[in-house]
Amino acid sequence: MSTPMSGPRLSACLPLLLTLLLTACASAPQSPAAQVPRGTETVHANVPLLAPAVAYAAEAETAPPAPPTPTELPPPPLIPDPAATPTPRPVGTAPRVGLQVGHLHSNELPDEMAQLRTSAGAHWGNVSEASLNLDIANRVKPLLEAQGVSVELLPATVPPGYDADAFVALHSDGSNGGSAHGWKLATPWRASEASKQLFGAMAGTYGGVTGMPEDVGGVTFNMKGYYAFNFRRYDYAIARTTPAIIVEMGFMTSAVDRAMLFNQPDRVARGLAEGIMAYLRQRDPANGAALLPPEYPALQAATGGATVRAAPRDNARVLARVSADARLMPFDKQNGYYQVFVHSGKLSTVGWVREDQVVNTSEQSTFPTPASQ
Repeated sequence: MSTPMSGPRLSACLPLLLTLLLTACASAPQSPAAQVPRGTETVHANVPLLAPAVAYAAEAETAPPAPPTPTELPPPPLIPDPAATPTPRPVGTAPRVGLQVGHLHSNELPDEMAQLRTSAGAHWGNVSEASLNLDIANRVKPLLEAQGVSVELLPATVPPGYDADAFVALHSDGSNGGSAHGWKLATPWRASEASKQLFGAMAGTYGGVTGMPEDVGGVTFNMKGYYAFNFRRYDYAIARTTPAIIVEMGFMTSAVDRAMLFNQPDRVARGLAEGIMAYLRQRDPANGAALLPPEYPALQAATGGATVRAAPRDNARVLARVSADARLMPFDKQNGYYQVFVHSGKLSTVGWVREDQVVNTSEQSTFPTPASQ
């Protein structure tokens, strides 16, 4: 049994004892948690995620927050790919159709369309266009619902980004004279394949059911530039993937057309419903690419100018000849021809120009702005 050292001998040994103790502590292995620098524990590769919270719980109140490291920053927001196709609706989902009643409550249009609030449309006697359009729409709705279609009646104001399997704007025409008559249809300027199919289906049924003639050549810039189609300019417009057409059902100012619109509205409604159903039956709900409108660069006439023709073929009637550098807004392409809107000097027309007579520009495409709707 050893005896305790006296005070002087102990004092003399203390420096040596302290040196040995510090050397032993420095050479002892450290735990993984102790190797983690403060403030970077959430990104240390060798430490479980919960370990730092336990190891530094006692220091949390006094340790300053560490600046975020690049791996701790939130991921950047996803930017939608403009070429991406929409997700198909689940199997068994009822087709959704929006019927817009032209000019209904147009005085309630949002501020971005304030210039259209006074657009009342056509009329005959005490019958306004909006009231006639509404009467027809109320007759179309049950015909579609009987076929399992979900139908929404919409006023002049369209919900922002309105999404549907078909959007049909119902209008009735008017003219200063009484000779103009017949129906006509239009798609948006840059129509998706689905919008073209909807157009074709309606064109193939409406005239046959009603017996009314087509107003050939009567489609206006206002129809193709209809505000509800213009998702590039307005918030209150259909989604870019919604197939859409506008229908001028006939002229309220024509006695011939009134005999159908006023006296046989059920027949008019049947013509519209059959056109919509023909489209819904032939479409492929899984083909999201058909819903995307095409994108084309802005064009200008090449050196030597360009010839604007009535159809996409070399022997079609010449509508105009434009000089070099004239700006052209393309919205379709067929057989090596662009269908374009041309505005040059006093000339404003729509026609077809050969692909080798135009060149791309870096300018933004300018769509015609409707004067009224």
